[in-house]
Amino acid sequence: KRGKKVSRSKEARNDMEEKQEVRKVRRIFTPEQKFEILKDIQRCATIKEGLAKHQLAQSLYQKWKRQLEVGVRASLRNRRPLKTADLKRLEAENRKLKEVVLNQALLISELKKEMNLD
Repeated sequence: KRGKKVSRSKEARNDMEEKQEVRKVRRIFTPEQKFEILKDIQRCATIKEGLAKHQLAQSLYQKWKRQLEVGVRASLRNRRPLKTADLKRLEAENRKLKEVVLNQALLISELKKEMNLD
């Protein structure tokens, strides 16, 4: 009986080693690669065929497709930033500070003339 248990554990160990070897390596794709893969999948007869060709899951394909759509929409938006309340407030504060600096410069200039420092 002991001999059989040892052989079973060896078989189990071999099965586990095989499963670890079969485990897929996580692939990392650049945005350009993702775009090219999406285009290639669209060219295939069926999406399923394209996914099999590139060894991708349906969920990953859908995620990439959503990311592409979001990126396209963002690139088509008006590129001029809208003036927000904060920006308007900062611009007003900037104008006031410039006035203060100008007034102080004029005052210093007048004082120098009065004291004959020019």
